Amino acid sequence: MKFNNKENDFKKQSINIGIIYISMMAIFLLIMVCSYTIPNKRINWHVSESMQQLKTEGTYPRPFFNTPSAQLDNFTDAWMLNLSISADNKHPLRSSLENPHRVAPQYDKGEIDKIQNLELSLENKNVKTESYSRYWHGYLGILRPLLIFFSYTEIRFINMCALFMLFIVVNSLIKKKLGTKVMISFFLPMMMVMFPIVPMSLQFSSMFYVTFISMIVVLLYHEKIEKNKMSVYIFFIIGSITSFLDLLTVPLISLGIPLVTYILLIQNVKIGTNIVNTKYAINNIIEIIKNSILWGLGYGITWASKWVIASIILRQNVITDALNQILSRTSDPNGDTVFTVKSVIQSNTSIIFTDFTIKIIVAILIIGIVSMILYRKNTTEIIQVTPILLIAIMPFVWYIILKNHSQVHCWFTYRNLSITIYAVFAFISYSIDNKKIASALHLK
Repeated sequence: MKFNNKENDFKKQSINIGIIYISMMAIFLLIMVCSYTIPNKRINWHVSESMQQLKTEGTYPRPFFNTPSAQLDNFTDAWMLNLSISADNKHPLRSSLENPHRVAPQYDKGEIDKIQNLELSLENKNVKTESYSRYWHGYLGILRPLLIFFSYTEIRFINMCALFMLFIVVNSLIKKKLGTKVMISFFLPMMMVMFPIVPMSLQFSSMFYVTFISMIVVLLYHEKIEKNKMSVYIFFIIGSITSFLDLLTVPLISLGIPLVTYILLIQNVKIGTNIVNTKYAINNIIEIIKNSILWGLGYGITWASKWVIASIILRQNVITDALNQILSRTSDPNGDTVFTVKSVIQSNTSIIFTDFTIKIIVAILIIGIVSMILYRKNTTEIIQVTPILLIAIMPFVWYIILKNHSQVHCWFTYRNLSITIYAVFAFISYSIDNKKIASALHLK
């Protein structure tokens, strides 16, 4: 009987995921088509207005700290602006699948950078149009409408206000639902990956929007999500939206950080209802694996769907181009250099684990471990949350699979390690019993 119920649940979930998938592909395509119908005139004007800011800063500025961890990606932002001005308004469907951008001959020869190429593209003289169809470029559904009214500098300011507001909301909800210790466990890794500079780079921002909004949904509705077995749908949708918006920056944070939070939340509910049993550790492991797979399906199927749709409508072999890029990003060699697992992991960890951050981490670990020894919760409760340490391993698996990409772009892929730090800090924080500390200090 139980087997039949599980089989029925699986069929129902599969059908629902299929419906969600089809609906989201239709929504994504509609967003892109609508975006490409917006006339280019005012967009071009605002991009032109933004050129001085970009030219002053250069392709990879470090506005606050002269470290790789605080480096902006104006190179890719200039490319995103290029895509914004290159739309063919007369053929919005074709344009939304082809994602044209302009390339000057000097750029092909290596004589100019992306920002200078954008400047020449605005003049639209002696430039050719190339396709960039292997990504959805869903950010254009937001960026092109914004460029009607605002310049790049103004969009940065709006971006900063919006992301910091979401960050404040997330921290407030974590404090309310999981306590101050877990909130600090989230806050610190965000600072270590230089979240304050993220809004200044459009390229970086998408994944933090997806992560923060996913966190808010999970924090507000976790009981309903668990009760109605909706987590598979939620993480499938998160993966799909991630694929739609991202240009392969740090997509993993949209899985790892909300997933750590979700496991802690459902664990909190069980403890609150006096359901304490070591078998729930196995349930949490299953929950982590299941939701990770669904996130991966949402991400992978959404990405592949763009290739298929574009190949059919454009009558171009977008699939081959995309697969070649995937092989390149997962390969070992880069020219004469061969990337090893050790070198890739070392390149990423060395950026986040500086002398300063190591001192902070070591101090927190010492205080946390001593507190765990003296004031730990029931052993069974600790065992139940131990599976979140599996999530801490995710960035290293990502680095092993995407060696080339993670090595070449380590100055932003290092942000995946915020998952590891959050998971470890949250595990330690959750394992400390506040009541025992209060009792020892004779506090209420």
